[in-house]
Amino acid sequence: MLTADVQYIVEGEQPPIYYASSAGRNASFTLNWDLQNHDVEIRDARDIGTDYGGEENGLPDIGFKLIQHRSAVNNFLDGDEISGTYEDEIEAILKSLTGARRVHIFDHTVRASDPEVREQKQIREPATLVHNDYTPKSGYVCLDENLGDDAEDLAQGRFQIINLWRPLVNPVLNFPLVLCDARTVGRADLVATERRSPTHVGEILLATFSLQHRWYYFSNMTSDEILVFKTFDSADAGRTPGSIHTSIDIADAPSDAPPRESIETRAFVFYD
Repeated sequence: MLTADVQYIVEGEQPPIYYASSAGRNASFTLNWDLQNHDVEIRDARDIGTDYGGEENGLPDIGFKLIQHRSAVNNFLDGDEISGTYEDEIEAILKSLTGARRVHIFDHTVRASDPEVREQKQIREPATLVHNDYTPKSGYVCLDENLGDDAEDLAQGRFQIINLWRPLVNPVLNFPLVLCDARTVGRADLVATERRSPTHVGEILLATFSLQHRWYYFSNMTSDEILVFKTFDSADAGRTPGSIHTSIDIADAPSDAPPRESIETRAFVFYD
């Protein structure tokens, strides 16, 4: 078990606006609301046995699942390898895990904790603010933006947006991804927030602190492991998100720990 600072928002008077970072050495988000760090206990999910709740479409009630997978990709910054080899791997994983009839992959984001690595590879920083990637509104907007003419018909059936997070270092000793048990998150804890980037305006969910939140991570993750978690579900009109998540700076991480690098892939899965 770890005790670490987790960064939440503190409600403000104006509508919240999150300004996403650009790639590079100085990658950093800004927000027009105040932030507050809370010391929270973060349990090692490798130690909780089978206490994940029931499963639906391959994902447990807790909101996340660790799977083993060795990728054939050699360079995760090579667009051809990602669009070919890796997307084929991800599609196969998601169809097998969820039973979905169709998978549509629409985003890959590579991140690094080291500023020099970010500058060299022109990638972004680990996300260090508690959030969920989509709101009840923006999940449908994202569907329309990515599926175009098919979106209206696809929205009539059940669909989800799933994130697959893979480390690119062995092992992850600092800035691990941490996830909150979805069963401990109330709707009142979540604040719909406009998200602005240089190329897109969308909407995410940020979170206020609650003593009910129970946080987990998987210690010493390797590049042969993937954390799978839901960020949107059209069931219940999208009002029940998956696991809110963030990353943490571990105070007693080894001084020679390799900088965290990771790739996260977002995909729609569609059911009959």
